[in-house]
Amino acid sequence: MADDFMQSAAPYFRQSDTQIYSTVQRISALCILLPLPLIHYGGRVILMVIFGILTAVGAEALWNYAAKQKQTLYDMTAVETGLACALLMPACAHYQLVIFAAACAILIGKMPFGGRFRTPFVPAAVGYCLAAVCFPRETFTYSQLNENVTAKLFAFQYNDSLTPAYSQLALLRQGKDPFTHINEYLLGELAGPLGTTSVVLLAIAAIWLLVGGNLAWQCVVSFSAAVAVVSFAVPYHTTSTFMYIAYDLLGGSTFFSCLFLAAYPNYCPKTATARSIWGAVCGTLAVIMQHFAAAPAGEAGGIFAVLVMTPFSDAFDRMVWHFRSRGISYRTVKKSLGQKLRYRMKTQQERELDEFKETQ
Repeated sequence: MADDFMQSAAPYFRQSDTQIYSTVQRISALCILLPLPLIHYGGRVILMVIFGILTAVGAEALWNYAAKQKQTLYDMTAVETGLACALLMPACAHYQLVIFAAACAILIGKMPFGGRFRTPFVPAAVGYCLAAVCFPRETFTYSQLNENVTAKLFAFQYNDSLTPAYSQLALLRQGKDPFTHINEYLLGELAGPLGTTSVVLLAIAAIWLLVGGNLAWQCVVSFSAAVAVVSFAVPYHTTSTFMYIAYDLLGGSTFFSCLFLAAYPNYCPKTATARSIWGAVCGTLAVIMQHFAAAPAGEAGGIFAVLVMTPFSDAFDRMVWHFRSRGISYRTVKKSLGQKLRYRMKTQQERELDEFKETQ
């Protein structure tokens, strides 16, 4: 009987909450991002969400049926993936784009690897990146805020009559200053994907996830700090110091990818130290892509960075575990530095007294 089981390598971690509870909470956090897009763009947002969810659920059910496997729809991860794919699309995108992204997320990014949480990638990131690579024009062209996209509910082709609008990152890459006011960030009055433009709603969603223990806050802090540091070191020359940091973090889908993709507890590293290091690497890579990579990676650097780094999350845990097993950790380094600092701050008389006590 012992030969039938294979013991996995350390480290080991215990999951306290059920996966279904975790997924439902993440779905509710994504739904927090819907009110302002509904106000700005109307009922078309609901249709895009419905198409995304139905496509993801249908693709997973079809895969399980074709593979003669037990249906796994009860875990609700397909609903979460379809909803995330819809929120990453522009309001003027045709419905095939949402369907394509949700289908790719399930059929390429999730099920071939064994289903939920066995895949090395966040499925929504896979679907979005494939949509961005295959259809960059439709993915990164947004409509003006007052555009009547609701009147074109069933426009299954990209509509050239819509007045195009470009995100802050796209304008900066063209050498232009977006001249964005802080109120536009707060109220989501920006050109961008549906669920990524309002800082207020993103902050509320982050608090909701944090209260429920469903947010790797170390990743959020290190990701945001890395974006700020690298943006300051490699600035845009068309705007002020504070604003280019805001553009890199809040423009486009960067902050959304930080909260809902990089800080996903099931896909990021498990130890706090590894999460901090991994989040900093993701944030650095995101800014580098946004500044220097060609489209589409340059337009959605945060999502592409998470897609690249997620398969290495276990490696960061093992790296931290390797150093800890040899007595090297954040706490030991902090303790050692503290002792050296206290020793240097002592007077010569106190040092001689300590040395005398040690010899006794």
